[in-house]
Amino acid sequence: MAMENCVFCKIIKGEMPSRKLFEDDQVISILDSYPATEGHCLIIPKRHVRYWNEMNYNETVKVFNTARKIAAQIKKAFKPDYVCVHIRGGRVEHTHVVLFPSYEGDKITGFPQSVLGTPKIDLDKTLDKLRER
Repeated sequence: MAMENCVFCKIIKGEMPSRKLFEDDQVISILDSYPATEGHCLIIPKRHVRYWNEMNYNETVKVFNTARKIAAQIKKAFKPDYVCVHIRGGRVEHTHVVLFPSYEGDKITGFPQSVLGTPKIDLDKTLDKLRER
């Protein structure tokens, strides 16, 4: 189900322009319009899914296989040390995988710790909380 004000749904329906890298019946990959670095790409399931863990199995496989292929294209084109992956769905409430070319020593490689710092967390308590669920 497409959300009428979702920018990604509008891109998927052809109502907004984009710079497409790949498209099939389940997924689209585009360049980010506001890139953090050259080669910053998005992989978006065509079905409007707000939370990535709510994609069905086939969507998950398609999105992540597409991300793997686009990452290989990024490596070939830009020769970064890494291709970092983030999964989003916050500001734009439509799940998307974000790929960033990253180079040794930049802030993208160590994100979020390099930007946010390291909070004091009791790892044993965290483990207990997660196991209780």
